[in-house]
Amino acid sequence: MRFPHLKIGQQFEYQGKRYTKTGPLTASDAATGASAMIRRSAEVTLVEAAAAQKPQAKPKQHYSRQEMLELCQVYKSNLKHKLELLAEKEQDLELDSVLALIDVSFDIP
Repeated sequence: MRFPHLKIGQQFEYQGKRYTKTGPLTASDAATGASAMIRRSAEVTLVEAAAAQKPQAKPKQHYSRQEMLELCQVYKSNLKHKLELLAEKEQDLELDSVLALIDVSFDIP
């Protein structure tokens, strides 16, 4: 199967690694969470466990202010966690200034 035939959120294997499709040309590495570009012509293999699941419902289109704030907080937590993992891997990464910027950016009254 070619990459464009996958739906966003489906898990697949490509070049010996497992990914989740996140966009028309992008996927997230299941092991590291790193984003990767995948060619449209790439041959991929759908992960059987994901193929057996029922299709996911369409994402919600309208959110309350509280729901949006909660989603942003979850995103902020995930982003900080991934940055901390990256900082452990890349020893010379200046993480404090990036984390401070994230904290300021997500302060919503």
